[in-house]
Amino acid sequence: MGMQWKYALLGGSLLGAVVLAGCSGNGAQADQAENAASVEWTEERMAETEDSIAETEQRMAELESDIQSLGAGEPTIPEEPIYPDVSSDYFAFEEIQYLSDQGVISGYPSGNFEPGETITRAQTAKMLTAELNLEAPDDYEIKAEDVSPDHHAYDALAALEYHGIMTGSGGEMMAGEGLKRSQMAALLVEAYDLPDAGGQHSFTDIGEDYPNYEEINIIADQEITSEAGDAFRPNETTTRAQFALFMSRTMNDYFIEQ
Repeated sequence: MGMQWKYALLGGSLLGAVVLAGCSGNGAQADQAENAASVEWTEERMAETEDSIAETEQRMAELESDIQSLGAGEPTIPEEPIYPDVSSDYFAFEEIQYLSDQGVISGYPSGNFEPGETITRAQTAKMLTAELNLEAPDDYEIKAEDVSPDHHAYDALAALEYHGIMTGSGGEMMAGEGLKRSQMAALLVEAYDLPDAGGQHSFTDIGEDYPNYEEINIIADQEITSEAGDAFRPNETTTRAQFALFMSRTMNDYFIEQ
């Protein structure tokens, strides 16, 4: 009886070991299956995320294309002359009409636009800040010593100075002075962050060592000015009509293609 009991006990122990081993094996297999499922789930989520990112990037590209198409599209230009001294056959008629309709530029109390009059640096500042919606912080004090807080274009001049677009020279903004053509080029390049030129354009009256040659070269490359190959006349002042023309071309390719 004693030996039979021992054999029975040993057999039971062996059976228990086998059962335990089996359970252990099943547990390992279950862990492996769970890990495999976890990896598969993670890969599926990553694939879905990548698809979502790709879809978002495509939508952003389409939106950017739409925005560019709108910017390059034909602008709204009032057909009826806004000013009695700017007729429909005037060389900058459409540009003056366009900027006036946009609220960027206006005429004088007399109702005239005075297109041949020299545009001042102050008037230019008001146009750029109106179109680009630029402002300086409320507590910003203009550094130019020749512009008092009661100047009619103080806010516009302060905004351009704050954003580094128009800083003057020698501590003076020279707001009432006429805008030179070379200064016009520099302002448009800085204000609209125009890209570098794809090549070098030549002019009969300035070389590559001219102080504002880079900016003049850029607006020639962008076809904002058509003087490439001819005289640019950098020190001549810009008329109100000319600046309307240059600014409109910078804002919308429609005016370049005309």
